[in-house]
Amino acid sequence: HKLSHRVSSLELLEIEIEKLIQEGLLDNRRFAEQYVHSRENRGLGPIRIEKELRERGVERTIIEELLSEKNWIELAKKALLKKTRKSLPREKEQILKLKKFLNYRGFSYIDIEGAFKLVDGSSNL
Repeated sequence: HKLSHRVSSLELLEIEIEKLIQEGLLDNRRFAEQYVHSRENRGLGPIRIEKELRERGVERTIIEELLSEKNWIELAKKALLKKTRKSLPREKEQILKLKKFLNYRGFSYIDIEGAFKLVDGSSNL
């Protein structure tokens, strides 16, 4: 999209894009790998990352492959521990708030429940 403003014709744009691909300067897979790594380090889950990658035009097969390689329950646990500063609240309202937070970050119900079980099981609360 950004290049289309700089190139006078669609044909020239396609030629330039093909050159970038051949030179290894434009690679959807490499972009997606780096993007997933960056977003998971920020505590985001697979649902949100998948949505963002699709918005950026990455192929579904690449997205599915990259996201299937991760342990999302463990990553949800890390995000949960970071948010709670190592201990889970006991009040249902606070627990629900944390679950909504993780859901907003892009974690599935299964990932969220698994994270809570891991945190609750690993501490003597």
